[in-house]
Amino acid sequence: MIPREIMYQLRTAYQGNLARNMYLYTELKRILETFFDKGVKVIVLKGAALAKTVYGDIGLRQMSDIDLLVKREDLPHAEDIMSGLGYRFQGDMPPDWYRENHQHISYIHPEKNIPVEIHWHISRRAHLSRIRIVDTDIMERWWERAQNIEFSGSKALMLCPEDLILHLCLHFFKHRFISQDESFTSKGALIQMCDIFQTLKHYRGKIDWVRLKSEAEKYRIESLISTTLFIVREIMGEHEDVFHDVHRRIRSEDLDKELVRLMKRRILMRDDDRTLVPNTLVQSRIAHTFQEKVKILVRGVFPRPEVIAKRYSVPSSSKRIYFYYVISPFSLLLKHMHVLWNIPHVKEEIILKRWINEKD
Repeated sequence: MIPREIMYQLRTAYQGNLARNMYLYTELKRILETFFDKGVKVIVLKGAALAKTVYGDIGLRQMSDIDLLVKREDLPHAEDIMSGLGYRFQGDMPPDWYRENHQHISYIHPEKNIPVEIHWHISRRAHLSRIRIVDTDIMERWWERAQNIEFSGSKALMLCPEDLILHLCLHFFKHRFISQDESFTSKGALIQMCDIFQTLKHYRGKIDWVRLKSEAEKYRIESLISTTLFIVREIMGEHEDVFHDVHRRIRSEDLDKELVRLMKRRILMRDDDRTLVPNTLVQSRIAHTFQEKVKILVRGVFPRPEVIAKRYSVPSSSKRIYFYYVISPFSLLLKHMHVLWNIPHVKEEIILKRWINEKD
């Protein structure tokens, strides 16, 4: 029933993706063998781990980069290894800044054009409240429970099923809210939900749900996990063999079904079809006190002089900045006039931001 030209496009996409992934896995084998020779343990994360295992066909899962997890104390060795393999650091800030303020460092091979991210944690303090986990003990337990796996004959580690599901759920929402200033985005949502669905399908009957719930409760992300799993079910369809244990182990009566419906609709909406809502307006609405609301609004309309200087392309020392402070409220009103005609969307954005900014 699928038109022939569509099948041709799918076949071409699959073959191109298969070729690209074979290239990436060849490089992954070289990296893993070097880490193994140097005595540095590595957990393979996300696409590179999933395509080989839960998908069972490396041509079915697109990969743009290689994600690896090392222990924090092994980070200097990992950086030396990547440099020895011809990779160069990639970032807007110095490497020391990423070690202190981030959870991974990015590298790229200039000739092979392969990006590699070296992680030592899955979250950082800058993440929004519901996806923020800064404890180091979670990483220690992940290392204790990691499972051996082979990639083209090279030894490595992969997260156990429970930790894998937890990581994928956190990763899903991390990409729905890229930063405090960004609106909810659907970009990348479908492939991330496919990852969760395929993981549930691959490990069905083998997942320790008691352990998964215990970990979620410990880090106050049980609502995030259950919301993610039910959104995946809504999008992927009612597969009883896949979601049977989810129904038994996750209590749907504790779920905010309106929130799930809202997120489902926003995930299926193209980002360029949505109304961009000023973050100042959203933040002022989710603030807890009247004083906080006023402070956020005033700061948004009358920001620091350097912000005004950048916004209107004038030197920060120029007296013209004071003139732009006068016209700033009117220019912002004109810029965001469209928001007034789409109040329901503003309300949705506030609901989503309020939820992601809270812990269970």
